[in-house]
This record gives sequence, C-alpha cells and structure tokens, in this order.
Amino acid sequence: MRVIKSEWHQVEKRYAIDIDEDVWNEIYEDATGEEIEEIIRQLKDGELEVSSVIEDAYTNDVTIDWDWLDEDDWWTDRKGGYDVTYEIAND
Repeated sequence: MRVIKSEWHQVEKRYAIDIDEDVWNEIYEDATGEEIEEIIRQLKDGELEVSSVIEDAYTNDVTIDWDWLDEDDWWTDRKGGYDVTYEIAND
C-alpha cells in the first residue's frame, strides 16, 4: 500500500512510502495477519485515518523512510510552520 504525505506550505511538498508486509509487521509487531488485514481494509474503506497508522509507527519507534516526490528547494520548507496530511494512493 502506498501512502502519500503532503506538507502544506505556500505550495505542496509530497513524499511517499510503499508499506510492504515487513513494515506492517514492524508497526504492529503483536498483531496477527488478520488484524493487519483489517487495518488495511479500514484504511481503504475510509474508516481509519492514515495518520493513525503513521502515529502508531512513531509510537512503536518504527522509522518511516519517506521518498521525496519533488525536487524544489523552497524557503517556506526551511521556515517551518506548515500542516501535514496523508492519503492513500490508488493501487
């Protein structure tokens, strides 16, 4: 499952991560395969926010290696004070 992270400056800055089985198992190390499948289903059906999974990863000390989708260097990026949103990319 690919998740897109957007930082909202005066322009949008986009990152992506492809979450494979290993990452799911690292985030939810005590969960069964069925429980992880249920989380994925809830994400796809819009019943669960992607930010909850990202927060779970950070809570469980899982490093999220975001791929940067843009090549620009913006002053607002270095300034800070921006919002972050997440979305699921179509498979």
